[in-house]
Amino acid sequence: MGTKLPPISLSLLKSFLTPSATPTTLLTSLQTLEPRASITTVDSSTTETLSTYYSLYLLTLILVDDLPEARALTNRIDTQLLHNDPAIISSYRVLQAVWSKDYVAFHQTMQGAPWGEVTGVLAGRVLQKHRTTTLSLLSTAYTSIPPDLAQKYLGISDEQSAVKMLVEENPGSGWSLSDQGFLVKNESGGVNGVKQEGRAKEGEIGRLAGLGGFLSDV
Repeated sequence: MGTKLPPISLSLLKSFLTPSATPTTLLTSLQTLEPRASITTVDSSTTETLSTYYSLYLLTLILVDDLPEARALTNRIDTQLLHNDPAIISSYRVLQAVWSKDYVAFHQTMQGAPWGEVTGVLAGRVLQKHRTTTLSLLSTAYTSIPPDLAQKYLGISDEQSAVKMLVEENPGSGWSLSDQGFLVKNESGGVNGVKQEGRAKEGEIGRLAGLGGFLSDV
């Protein structure tokens, strides 16, 4: 006889999101539950649980940078949920933004999605990983960037917060604010020599994205 599939519940899903849980262990736990989810009838008594389960599953696959499997999962989700559930729709849009490296769409979706209590915890981890990776890519791609463009890349609410994140919260990255109001990458011990060829301009998101998947490990 095969192993009995565990029932899916919000309390069980919440128990997976312990502070010590790694993305890999979380993914394994969710994968174990997929056979149960696939045979669960979608109705008013199961919608919230299934919504949370599939949203967590998609976001976890994004977190471990397994985008092909995340796309494959969307073909296994009940179409009623995929097309009508707000949280699953938001998770799918996040996946689309990651796949196309659309930074603006990523942040707009992440910050405007109706994440539930459980899914919101994981969404926060996805957002934090994205910003950590973006900070690294910014330092690789540019020697100078306007605060307003850094704000867009990082999904920060205002320019001052973007400057604070780059300059004060990540001092080891070498960014400082020049007299001209640009964020300048200090690689030679000074900020006076701003390299014009490294200055970021509007519309150069593709240049940054081209350096690598923006949710890859750092």
